[in-house]
Amino acid sequence: MNKKIIFSLIFLIFSCLIFAEISSLNTYTAGNYPRGIAIADVNNNGKNEVIVANFGEDTLIGQENDVEPISSISVFSFSGGNLIQQILSAEKSPRGIATGDVNNDGKIDFVVSNYDDSSITIYTFNNNSYDQQKLIVGKHPVGVTVGNDSDGVFIAAAVYSENKVVVFTQGISKTGWQKQEITIPGSPTDVIAGTLNNAVYIVSANYSDGSISLIKKTSTGLEKEKDIKVGGGVCKVEIADVTGDGKNDIITANFYDNTISVIEMVNGVLSEPIVYKLNGLRPNGMAVGDINNDGKLDVVAANRDSDTVDILLQNSSGKLELANTITVTEDNNKTYGPIEVAIGDINGDGLADIAFTHMRTNTLRVLYQIGNIAGDKPTFVEKLSDKNVYNYPNPCSDKTTIKFSLDKSAEVKIIITDASGKQVWHKTLTSSETRPGINNIEWNLVNDSGAVVSNGVYILKVISGDVVVNKKIAVVK
Repeated sequence: MNKKIIFSLIFLIFSCLIFAEISSLNTYTAGNYPRGIAIADVNNNGKNEVIVANFGEDTLIGQENDVEPISSISVFSFSGGNLIQQILSAEKSPRGIATGDVNNDGKIDFVVSNYDDSSITIYTFNNNSYDQQKLIVGKHPVGVTVGNDSDGVFIAAAVYSENKVVVFTQGISKTGWQKQEITIPGSPTDVIAGTLNNAVYIVSANYSDGSISLIKKTSTGLEKEKDIKVGGGVCKVEIADVTGDGKNDIITANFYDNTISVIEMVNGVLSEPIVYKLNGLRPNGMAVGDINNDGKLDVVAANRDSDTVDILLQNSSGKLELANTITVTEDNNKTYGPIEVAIGDINGDGLADIAFTHMRTNTLRVLYQIGNIAGDKPTFVEKLSDKNVYNYPNPCSDKTTIKFSLDKSAEVKIIITDASGKQVWHKTLTSSETRPGINNIEWNLVNDSGAVVSNGVYILKVISGDVVVNKKIAVVK
């Protein structure tokens, strides 16, 4: 059979490749009623960890715990294809998490707000364990942030039941944390520090007032510059450039309106909010990051009462477009699902993954992203299936790469046979050699004895558990 005939047959067989868009979630047991979440390298090992605040009770914001909470902090590290959990002690009802270099040693630390303990805790990695330092802030702290300005590092917390933002500074001398506070309207649930119009601001999300407050640190203390009405139940706030103009914007999640709002900086003035409707209900969590690897920042919302995650991508016009709505369970009960969300590379493949806490099921859930062309709609890991096993190039002449997707690390057998079913080459991968997402194995077109195979069509079998996928590989030299 000559090359032209072989190529024609193969073109008919492999005329198109189909990729599934159905996402598969990896689920990990966390602690009791997980809430806050962050992704950062907090143990200085060169890899990101996922930090989860396990609140310990089903108490909602503004309520008191009716039993003693079983609280903890979970630090998840990716190893051997899975997330390994380390449990840390915590004060009562840890709620919000922020990361940053708090002690200026070049390493990332994290700060946790303790809702039922009226405090925040600074966790610093030291000699393979975490040192803890507690600071008192006031009744029911929720959101927390780490910032930096000309005076050095500072920490801010949103104190819900006392309608205030508390800021701790050390100054250049680092003589200990100095506490300042400022009253703001409407039960703040979140706070963020960042640069707006070349100045460092602290912005609070004022839940019951439907507003945000812009706060500046001055030589005489904290000063509230203005309040801006945004939407019903403003619960999360971020500062980032989601409009692509090189200037930071303010982004909020509005719990009662089921919306995301973007306030742009135009000619040094903050604009009226641009409102984006979500598919999900009660966006309790929000994160900003480059989801589709196009150099533009996107927005992800965790929708508490619809068991969904919404992904909004920044388009070429500097607007957000709702690209994905991902249903995270098949449960009939959709309430108290995704609570908080974070974006970051968890499995070390260089792609932005999405992690969120799922309150109802006491779990951490991760959408591991699959690599695609920059700017495309994001695609996440899938279970092994006929739709995500292929090889490239195909036809091949000297070698080919076999690609397959897994929703979790698992043993995989790869077998190549000839047309009669006789085994030509095989390889077995242990669960520690695979990972959630796309896996790649190279075949150099040799048999198990190392001899080069002849031209023809071969059968590729990829086997994991009870799933067997068959594809054809054409060798044309």
